[in-house]
Amino acid sequence: MRKLAVILSMLTAVSALAAETWRWRDAEGVIHYSDRPTPGAERIDVNVSQRSSSEDAAPATAPQRPRAAEPAPVRYTRCEMLRPANDEVFNSVTAVTATVALEPGLQEGARLQVYLNGAAYGAWPPGVQTYTLENLVRGSYTISARVVDANGTALCTGPSINFHIRQPSLLSPARKPVPVPHGG
Repeated sequence: MRKLAVILSMLTAVSALAAETWRWRDAEGVIHYSDRPTPGAERIDVNVSQRSSSEDAAPATAPQRPRAAEPAPVRYTRCEMLRPANDEVFNSVTAVTATVALEPGLQEGARLQVYLNGAAYGAWPPGVQTYTLENLVRGSYTISARVVDANGTALCTGPSINFHIRQPSLLSPARKPVPVPHGG
């Protein structure tokens, strides 16, 4: 039943396209359309596209406006890790504050990317030049920074810095013993 309704609707639409269409303007200037002729109405053909002769000529193109000169990318003269220093050793810590030096400062549309052990450090907030790296375990780390534009093109890349975190060994005499509660 539903298919029959769809088919009848389509046939009605096709027959409406094939029917005559009339257009007229009333006393207030409003344009009306109908499938029946009215005194003063003109017959229009809705199946033929009406194009002016100027449209048949070459396609119109928008006038070319001169492009505004895009500002030249900023040339960074300094892009390096200030802290930690190269081969700096941190004892008994799990967090290290890192600082990136940029000259000039971070420009609009650019973003700072920091890499820890070769992978982007996603927790580093955009636009911040000093941040604390947390949850670091004992070992050696490599950190570097670069500035990229909105397209991801590197504007400057700093050298890699190595730093080390040391934790006292369980066997170290400097390690304080942890008191063990005695049951009684």
